[in-house]
Amino acid sequence: MSDLIDGSVPLARGTTLGEQVTEALRVNVTDGSWPVGAMLPSESSLAQSLQVSRTVIREAVSRLKAEGLLSSQQGRGAFVVSDRPQMGFSIAKQDVESLRKLTQILELRMGLEIEAAALAAERADADAHKEINAAAQAFADSTGSGAEGVESGVAADIRFHRAINDATGNDYYLGLFNYLGASLRETILAGRLKAVERGGESREAVQEHLDVANAILAGDADAARECMRNHLKLSGARLLGNLKGAES
Repeated sequence: MSDLIDGSVPLARGTTLGEQVTEALRVNVTDGSWPVGAMLPSESSLAQSLQVSRTVIREAVSRLKAEGLLSSQQGRGAFVVSDRPQMGFSIAKQDVESLRKLTQILELRMGLEIEAAALAAERADADAHKEINAAAQAFADSTGSGAEGVESGVAADIRFHRAINDATGNDYYLGLFNYLGASLRETILAGRLKAVERGGESREAVQEHLDVANAILAGDADAARECMRNHLKLSGARLLGNLKGAES
């Protein structure tokens, strides 16, 4: 089955060589290059194609077994048993602490929340409007209150975005946002604290929240998309700038 690797598989960027090789093998499974039931190339063939040791290959195969993608048959080798990992989506703590990975997570958040804002504009009822407005106002009230108000401001910020995702009426939007919000909360808090230490927070975020809220209340899906896109681009830049400043 060595023809399943057409030449060499490009290694994905990762923290360790083992993680890079695991991702390279995972891609071959999930994109159908190695279909369910296929036997993987031998350890030596994979090691030669990827230019790593057989030990690294064994580590990667073990990880994919734990994810439910591969299974071994005594004396025959590893086989693909599923193209869908049984393990749930996850973001490791060290990913959030890496500025490069954090940038990617923020891009993922944009993909989720821009369309969520549009759906909220189309679907939000009176109760959802009330919660979105209340959260936007709570965020406005917290900004400018110094370090003591930072935590309440972060809570209000997450409350605002959660309310928008809830207003979509789609449980998966809300579930994914809750996961991302929990993953990013401490990082957002650290960024806002650094902003306060350097002389104050930007009031621009308050207006950005109000713009999003007003577009949703007006039922204007296109405006809601654009306002959310603008807000997430600017807030992401502020967060990364604060954290980069802290590193330097």
